[in-house]
Amino acid sequence: MRKFKKLYYALALAGLVVTTSCEVSELELLTSPNNVTSDSADPSFVLNDIQLSFNGIFGGYSGPAAAITRQVNQFSTYNNVVSAPTLNGEWGSSYQLFANIDVLEDIDASLIEDGRDGVPYHLGVGYILEAYSYFLLVDFIGDVPYSEAVMPEEFPNPNTDPGTLVYQAQLELLDNAIAKLNEGIQVNAPQPEDLYYTDSGFDAANWIALANTLKIRAYLNLGLTDPAGAAQGINSVLGSNIIDTIDEDFDFDYGTSDLPESRHPFFTGNYLAGGAGTRMSNYFLDLLNAGDAQPPFVETGIIDPRTRYYIYRQSSSAPSGSNLPCEGEGNYDYCYVGNLYWGRDHADNEGLPNDNFLRSIYGLYPGGGAFDKDQLVQARTLTETLGGEGITPMFLSSFTHFALAEAALTLNTNGNALSLLQQGIRLSMEKVSNFGGSAVDPEGFGMTQADIDAYVNRVTNEYNGASPSGKLAIIAREYYLASWGNGVEPYNTLRRTGYPDVQSPIFPAGSFPRSFQYPQTETDGNPNISPKPLTTPVFWDNNPSGLVD
Repeated sequence: MRKFKKLYYALALAGLVVTTSCEVSELELLTSPNNVTSDSADPSFVLNDIQLSFNGIFGGYSGPAAAITRQVNQFSTYNNVVSAPTLNGEWGSSYQLFANIDVLEDIDASLIEDGRDGVPYHLGVGYILEAYSYFLLVDFIGDVPYSEAVMPEEFPNPNTDPGTLVYQAQLELLDNAIAKLNEGIQVNAPQPEDLYYTDSGFDAANWIALANTLKIRAYLNLGLTDPAGAAQGINSVLGSNIIDTIDEDFDFDYGTSDLPESRHPFFTGNYLAGGAGTRMSNYFLDLLNAGDAQPPFVETGIIDPRTRYYIYRQSSSAPSGSNLPCEGEGNYDYCYVGNLYWGRDHADNEGLPNDNFLRSIYGLYPGGGAFDKDQLVQARTLTETLGGEGITPMFLSSFTHFALAEAALTLNTNGNALSLLQQGIRLSMEKVSNFGGSAVDPEGFGMTQADIDAYVNRVTNEYNGASPSGKLAIIAREYYLASWGNGVEPYNTLRRTGYPDVQSPIFPAGSFPRSFQYPQTETDGNPNISPKPLTTPVFWDNNPSGLVD
């Protein structure tokens, strides 16, 4: 880790007052940020801020990625979605997070110097979230400041480091994190509050599983540029503690409180007085087989059992007239998919209807909204919802199995690709079907074991009859569908594999972003970082230009 500078140390702690209001009273005792020492800060308070910040960072990437990958509707051009200011907040929050981890290091060192117990658990968790945050920066942007980062006195305008070096540093940091967590187990260290694995309380094994799984995630991305090294890396992790069961899923839990606001953004953006704030993607609805069995839809006769959990329909009537401006236009692939699912085609820049209380919206999973059991009424009138008690599905056990299926197919790693694919689908179905527990009454509309078996059998038969590239497309498609609520992993998968075969823009949308732009706040203030085009791939993406349109 980089040596932390005392001035930034003080400013970082002062910044915590803004980001974590529940602990303001503790920091109000600090009359001047310049008087802050490691004795003044509670390590659990600092780690809580790190954990909360990471959820916001992840969501900031996920939203625009979901639009450009067709999980939800993208209005107009790619430049509209991925502009220079898009990642201003995520960039700043990431480097604040790194600074706060340095605060933790100083606290730990001070405690040990005073003859007290250190905080290895806190450091282990912090290091994992630091590594995850750097992976995200590289995956979305490319080369980013690392060796000169969060040292403002020495490097007020930090240079970037090559993404490949940043990746390697994070793989090493994950090993360090695991070592710290094991140290905590051995010395019975003070336990932090766990804001992710909230059901079980703090258990170092959960975080070790995440660290090992993040290695798999990183090595899979490296498979294009270093297939032998990636395969070796993945095989070295197999057999270790990884996220392979639902109770190990890494997700962030929201609450139901509105003061202070703790509800999932999918809920607050669609179920309140203002109505729907997002439009669904006709392409995604089509992959769910939600619409009518008419060309060009990819109907197979089996609607995805997750559909009523994923999507809630607000209207008992099909869109028409001013609510369907695409009607009769020949350049639309879908316009309307049928079965009362109101969505829009990719990059549709036609006029937006006043349909906030009619169009289809996020359902029960993962945003804590409503299960669709043919209520067909405005979401704001519903009383039977989870009230926003949803999750951010960051990395789930189903994701692990899809990633390993892809690796087995493309890198010849250990494991059977089809078996891993089947397990991934079943884990996704299980998580979704049990979401909300006894608070959800599907009233005969819920998925059954027979539904799940039929779906898995259909995918199995399709997979067995496919070419190698077709098999990869199927794995990517099922990963994509299971990732609902997470735009990050589909964005990586799409650039890594070229799949799923997403809908082309129906109007010119510009070039698909192979990376996001450097934040405007950084290019305006740091002369060592210049703007770059969206067509610049990140280091692990060596696929040809035009891979996705």
